Amino acid sequence: FPSHDNAVKNPSLEGFIKTIRDNQTNVSYDNLFGQYLQGATSFVIRDPFIRLPYQFRNFIELCRLIAEIKTTDAEVKIHLITANNEDYIENAKESFSELIDSLAPLGIDLFYEFSEGKEERSIEMDNGWKIELGRGLDFWQKTNGKYDIAEFYQEKRLCKEFKINVIKTQNVK
Repeated sequence: FPSHDNAVKNPSLEGFIKTIRDNQTNVSYDNLFGQYLQGATSFVIRDPFIRLPYQFRNFIELCRLIAEIKTTDAEVKIHLITANNEDYIENAKESFSELIDSLAPLGIDLFYEFSEGKEERSIEMDNGWKIELGRGLDFWQKTNGKYDIAEFYQEKRLCKEFKINVIKTQNVK
């Protein structure tokens, strides 16, 4: 991973509200909100739809960004609150187990829970920022197949229209 060890909380960051247009490209988690993740060691991610393979891919891509941004010696906790149903729950549990094992050597502890409630789609961090994602982590349109470069390159994916709101909270560690 690229080193972000010199990354410090940026006091000049400001909250924002932005609408991403339908079919817009050049959008990734990193260029949209990556700098707001810096300095956080605790993440509460609420997205009711982490159960299908492409939804897991999106969540894993967010975990990868967190791994890239965190300082090498930081211990990070990610708590995912999602929903599920009988059709997908066993596969989801297996997928989460595999992901938990793969994140542990990176200094990331992943916890997940299934909630029946309609979760607000957001990422809340102990660095004082909250990211409200109108569509959750899945704001891209379907790609042209598993060998489409867009499968591996977020900026090449077409977006669905959504709104993002990044706000300063009082939860500063």
